[in-house]
Amino acid sequence: MGVAIGLDRHAVDGINPRDVIRANDSADVVNAIREANERGQAMVVSGGTTRLGMGDPPSRYDLALDLSAVRGIVEYVPDDLVVTVRAGTTLAELSVALAPHKQRWPIEPGLPERATVGGTLASAAGGPSRLRYFHPRDWVIGARVVLGDATPVHSGGRVVKNVTGYDLTRLWSGTLGTLAAIVELTLKLTAIPERTVSLVAEVDVAAALATASELHASGLPLDALAIVTGEAVGAIGSRGDAALLVRLAGPAAAVRRLGRAIRERVRCHDVANEVWDRVAALPLEAKWAARVGWPAGTRPEIEFAGYGAVVYPANSTAYLLRSIDRATFRKVRASVEAAGGVAVLERASADYKRDVGGAWGAARVPLGIARALKERFDPRGVLAPGRMPA
Repeated sequence: MGVAIGLDRHAVDGINPRDVIRANDSADVVNAIREANERGQAMVVSGGTTRLGMGDPPSRYDLALDLSAVRGIVEYVPDDLVVTVRAGTTLAELSVALAPHKQRWPIEPGLPERATVGGTLASAAGGPSRLRYFHPRDWVIGARVVLGDATPVHSGGRVVKNVTGYDLTRLWSGTLGTLAAIVELTLKLTAIPERTVSLVAEVDVAAALATASELHASGLPLDALAIVTGEAVGAIGSRGDAALLVRLAGPAAAVRRLGRAIRERVRCHDVANEVWDRVAALPLEAKWAARVGWPAGTRPEIEFAGYGAVVYPANSTAYLLRSIDRATFRKVRASVEAAGGVAVLERASADYKRDVGGAWGAARVPLGIARALKERFDPRGVLAPGRMPA
């Protein structure tokens, strides 16, 4: 089953578990959850711990279930663009395995040396790739999980078109391990582009927002689009009030044409493609971070000038990276929610979360449905009780 290992690494909002179970395979996961049910214990599932601070503090936390050793490729069929991997596999490990066939899983959650495949789905991780490749769940076609009552469940499969009825695989996305521990995923893949070019324009915030809006509205097939503002600009090696970043990917000739079209619209220069790793990592490395989303076609009433943030304007999402006083955050949340958006605390102290009404803000899923799902899949409240509204 494993032995107790460093507790601090698994702390959630300053709360340490009493013990850490390091699972080595799916049988270990089943046994750990079964024993927790028998003993009336509560556990939090973790892997790379890059997003362990998401959600509200657990109401009970006896055990951490570490899945970082449940890793490796189960089956890879390059001709079908499909791979099955264990949940603790890091994205860096996955990339190395796929590279000889010039394929990739097109999801960028940040910190790929630590971020795991299972954690990426469980946290519904965002990132630069969302513009072109949408949500991580759109690139998952099958899953093996262990429910909170220790029942192993397999949903989906290993071919792209195989779903009848409700697709449970998509249900696990964004649930932070509160319904099930993900142990294996089957992923859809795509080819690595022939050429990828990244451009940066060092402008002020107003110009960055206006240019980004123009580029998005132009219909040009951009691969990624982001704005970094305030003190975060220096963290990506740029200068000024804001950096507008554009990524182009595809056949070499098409990328050259797109590059010319972008340069006609904004003065910019080439930058190393690795800059996107830094952009994706910024919300994960900040001591305090909030994700704000607003309905497409609207603009958030947030002043980014002089404030550290990562903005994905085409996805109507921004990550605020510097703590603001609690009264101000409550006003920001109220304003965004009134417009139909969300303001979620992704990194903050337990006291801060409590004082602003919780990490999540207004419930997006009716509480009756959330409670019914919790009672069905985790009837004894073993998996991370209290971390999500239920």
